[in-house]
Formats: sequence, C-alpha cells, structure tokens
Amino acid sequence: MSKISFALGIHNHQPVGNVPAVFERAYRTAYEPFLKAALDHPHVRFTYHITGCLIEWLERHRPDFFDLVGTLVQRGQIELLGGGFYEPILPVLPREDALEQLARMSDDLKRRFGVRPRGAWLAERVWEPQLAELLPEAGIEYIALDDDHFLAAGHELRDLHHYYLTEAGRGPLALFPIHKQLRYTIPFKEPEDSFAYMREYAAGAAQPLFVMADDGEKFGLWPKTYDWVYEKGWLRRFFEALEQNAQEIEMLTFAEVRDRIAPGGRTYLPTGSYFEMGEWVLPPKSARRFEKFIGEFKERSDWEDLRPFLKGGFWRGYLARYDEANYLHKKMLRASAKFHRLSPRKRDNDLQTPVLRGQCNCSYWHGIFGGLYLPHLRHAVWRELLLGEQALDNSAHRGRKWIDIEKTDHDADGHDELLIENAAMNAYLAPHRGGMLFEWAYRPRGYNLLNPLTRRPEAYHSKLTAATAPTDGSETASIHDMVLSKEPDLDKALRYDEWPRAALLDHFPGWNSTVEEFKNGLLADYGTFLQAPYELKELFTDAVTLRRTGHVGETAVELVKTIRTLPGKAVLDIEYAIRNLARHDLHSPFGIEWNLSLMAPNSDQHVFTLPGTGIENRPLSETAEYTHVREARLADLSEGVAARFELREPAKLWRAPVESVSLSESGFERIFQSVALLLMWELHLSPGREWRCSFTVTLDDA
Repeated sequence: MSKISFALGIHNHQPVGNVPAVFERAYRTAYEPFLKAALDHPHVRFTYHITGCLIEWLERHRPDFFDLVGTLVQRGQIELLGGGFYEPILPVLPREDALEQLARMSDDLKRRFGVRPRGAWLAERVWEPQLAELLPEAGIEYIALDDDHFLAAGHELRDLHHYYLTEAGRGPLALFPIHKQLRYTIPFKEPEDSFAYMREYAAGAAQPLFVMADDGEKFGLWPKTYDWVYEKGWLRRFFEALEQNAQEIEMLTFAEVRDRIAPGGRTYLPTGSYFEMGEWVLPPKSARRFEKFIGEFKERSDWEDLRPFLKGGFWRGYLARYDEANYLHKKMLRASAKFHRLSPRKRDNDLQTPVLRGQCNCSYWHGIFGGLYLPHLRHAVWRELLLGEQALDNSAHRGRKWIDIEKTDHDADGHDELLIENAAMNAYLAPHRGGMLFEWAYRPRGYNLLNPLTRRPEAYHSKLTAATAPTDGSETASIHDMVLSKEPDLDKALRYDEWPRAALLDHFPGWNSTVEEFKNGLLADYGTFLQAPYELKELFTDAVTLRRTGHVGETAVELVKTIRTLPGKAVLDIEYAIRNLARHDLHSPFGIEWNLSLMAPNSDQHVFTLPGTGIENRPLSETAEYTHVREARLADLSEGVAARFELREPAKLWRAPVESVSLSESGFERIFQSVALLLMWELHLSPGREWRCSFTVTLDDA
C-alpha cells in the first residue's frame, strides 16, 4: 500500500456578539492549548483557519495568540486558510460583498503573517455551484467540502481518497473531500480508529489522501472534551501516534496536497452542506420522518451504498422556515444596497464594515448550536446592520431631517410591506399579515426592539424527555450524539405560539381570557383581524393608514389604524378607529399586542416601570395584570435604550415573559425571547357607532 497523505484542517470561530466569557473560555480550553501542543510536536502539520470575528477579539484581548500562530507559520507547521472575513454564507451575499469578505481576510493574513492564503474555508461548508466562479475570481485555489457533497454527485466513498477539480467559467477550483467518519473519530475515539479507517479505504490506491477538517472548538470547548483531549492526553497520543507512523501516514497541508498530488479528475457538485445541516434545516414533520428513515437504513448492510441518495434540505430553507432569519437577511441586503448606491467617492471601509459584520452566519440558522434562538446573537447582528444603515443614510441625506416611506416587497414573500424610516427610527409594517409591525428600531443605538423569536415546534423537542443533565463522566462523545438538558422537566416548559410575536397585533379575545393564555400563545381570538390582510387606505409623506373589514363573532366590524411619525424623532403616533357595521350591538374586549426583545429577564438593567404608580424597575420575567394604565416604560439600561407608551385613554395591561426551549451544543435550555404586552379596552358599540383610541410610543435614550 502507498503512503497515506493525511491533511488536517482546523477551523476556529466565534460569532459576532457572542458572550465575552465564551471567547475567553474557547481561547483557554481549545485555541491556546492546541497550538502549544503543536509546538511540542514539530512533525505535526496542518491547515489553520481563524475567522475575522475571532481575530478582532484576539487582537484586543489575547494578542499573544498571534505570536503562537506566527511561530508555527515560520516553522512551516501550519498553512493559513482564507475565507469570508466575518464568516458569512457566501452564496446568499451580494457578489460585491462576497468578494470584499474574501479580500479582507486575504489582506489581513498578509499583513499579520506575511502570507496570502491560497485556500478558503466555507462557512458551514455551504456549497452552491456559482462559488466555482466566485472563489477563483477572489484568488482562491482550493476548498474542503464534506464527503456528502461528493457522494451526492455520484462518487463512491471508496473513491474519495483524492481530490477533484471543478470550474464555472473560471478555475479550476480544487475540492478536497472531508471524510465524515474522521470527523466523528477525531477526537472522540482513540487515534488507532482513525488510522484503521484510512488504511481500509486506502487499499489499492496509488496516492491515497484523507482530509479531516472541522471545528477547533471540539478540541477542548465542546462538552466534556477538555478533560478528554488534554487532561486524559488524547491530543498528545494522537500527535505521538502520527509521529510514530510517519512512514505510513504523512501529514500535509492543503497547499502541499494541491502541489504534490494529482487530482482525481473533474466533478460538478450539487448544492449542499454537511449531512447534519441537511437534517436541521428541514421542517419538523419532515425532519422526524427523515431521522426515522435514516435510522432504519443505517441498520441495513448496504447503508454505505444507500447513503449518497439520502439527503436532507438546503441551507436557504432557514430563510423560509424562520421569518426572523429572513428579516435579518433582507435587512442585510437593504443595508448593502444602500452602501453600493453611494457614489464611489463616499464609499469607504468604515461605512461597509458594519454591513459585513452583520453578515456573520450564526444568527441566520439553527441546529445543534443555539444560533438563531440566541437573542444576544440576533441582537448583535441587528446592531451592526442598523448602525451601518444609519451611517449610510446620514451620508446620503447629509444630516437633513427626513422621512422615507417605501412600499416594497421587503421580505420577498410576494406581498408589499411599508417601510417607514427617519434618522432616528425604523418602523416596518406588513399589511397582509394583520398590519403588524415587524421591525421597530432605535437607530442611534442600533437596537431593534422587535427582535423576538416566535415559539414553534422543532423536531428535537421529541427528545426532551430523554435528555439528561450534563455530567463529568469519563465518556466523551460528539455533540451530535449527546442529549443533555440544563434543567429538569424542560418538556413541561414547551409552548408554541399561534401567531407571530410582533407588534400592532389586533386581538379580540374572549371575556374570560387570561394572562396565562396570552403568555402561553393560546389566547382565543373571536375576530378575523389577527394576521389577516389589511388594505392600504392612504399613504402620506409621514404616515400610513390601514383598513380591514372583518367580523368579531357574528358582528361585522371595520378596523382602521394610522401610524404616523416625525422627522428625526423615534416616535410613532398611533390611532385606531373601530366601527360596528352590524345591526346589533358589539360587546368585546379589544387588545393590541407588542413584543419587546429587551434581552434579560432577571437583570436590574432590563426593567419595567409604570410611572407614578410605585411600580418601578421591575424585572421582565414577571407575569402581571394592571388596570387604568396611562403610561408604561421598558428599558435596557445597559445599552441605554427605553421604550415609552403614553395612552390617551387608560387601558388594562397584561405583561408576560415569552420563553423558548431550544437545543445548543451544551444541551436543552430555556431562553428568554421577549416581554409580551397586551393593551386592552372594552368595546360597547351600538350599530353604526365608532370607538377611537390613540397613543404614542417613543424610543429614546435611557
């Protein structure tokens, strides 16, 4: 058997906005000890990738990291890999932004280490065929993709002991197959398990090549791995075993593979990512069915032959499954378009950087990592995009007081939305979805207060009852195989919402409805207004008026709402008019719902106040009912943002926390998403009579 070439790739990433303690723990438990171990084993060679989000943190907090990397580069032990600087999913970006992301990483590595990368890391290994043209245009010669990409194109697993070339008008681009089996044995099994796999599949090959490229966090940060990898010596044993088997298994960097080993031919891969991503992106019903089929087929002796023909969904499916991800993506596209509309003289890195930071992929999807479900990650991306958008608008408007109201299909769902913008605030409305407000942003602070997550079923919720508490046991497994829970009985906390958690949601609940039903997303509604289409009655330079004729029970009702703003002020003046169109009386409660994502439920920096009542600075985790409310204030004091409601007619007010149950790499967890408010009045209207109500909502500095 010919000598085996083994190419090890390590990818290190922390998302924009992640908790500082996580950055520090990742550095201390994974990044630093891995590099120090490599220094002790000069024989070890590998390809190394660090995302720009992490580079920026390391530069501020751990600059000694770059000395470690620099020493290994000078020794020739590691090759540095490029990629999108802020770890975006390249295919869903505007082309100009994708090229800029790649160029920034290349320039940064050249400046720091004197080398310009030849290869790139693809975030989440999301491949779309147009990348075969984009990447070579950016100077990229090769990338690594999971073996599933190749199997889906008709290649056999036994043939994936070399790499392939592809092109799309430019190229060629070399594609290195990452073996899934090696991702699961390294570092979770003894080194010999990985060597045995390579020996088995190398039999008869002239120049056998095996690639394992995966997250650097699995070497110490993932649950239980620090003890296994370092305390129990797995990494030391792995490096020593590679040294001892150097005559049989030679470590190469990706660049050395490309230079020394001939390709296995051409290939053209379909869209895809790693196998698990295909599972996660599927809607729950399909995901459970897919998981069941996969489990059954894995029991068959011909599983490896069947595996190429069984694949899940497509990464872009997250934009269809989750409005929250789609709103982020379309905000990113809008901010990017504003940058590229500037004259070349006005464009500079400082204006584009927040937009590029807002393209960091983690907040746009969800799987075994918290991602989209984590409010602080969504908030961080919103903050970048909003601050970037504000700077771009200030440049375009040159400080003038202005209001823009645009009618456009902002979220690409086939229906027009109404986008109200001024220098201080965004207020985006969806007339076809109950005239709801789905973005309400205070631009000076980059804070979107309508950034909650609607609670919905997830395929993994069925595993909650089997979840166990994390332990410090000796066994170590991949996070893909563990089912852990951060607290007991989380299955009892599962709640699903019957409507989106947005704002200006029009409810006609029953007289006996309760705040608990509202909290749990189960509030009965006897009207035909919630999430139903409203028509655009009038469009002004500073306001919009929406109207719908529907029913409350058997009673015909017309509802009209007007939303007005002022130049340069983060204020909405809102007026409702409800008319009884029937020949009999209407008696019903009426409520307007707001969901404000203020980040922390039990912090003295995130509070609720009813001015003048003695109810001051209460935590957002409380469920409560108040009567005769004329003013309410909610604030995030840590970021200096407050929302104030001023009612011209007193109302009953319900407030309740909205919490989701989701899965992360450390197990199932409960996550605070928003504080839900329902402003309510009683309607008693005889035929033809109209009820009017107006109130003002303001965003300002706290």
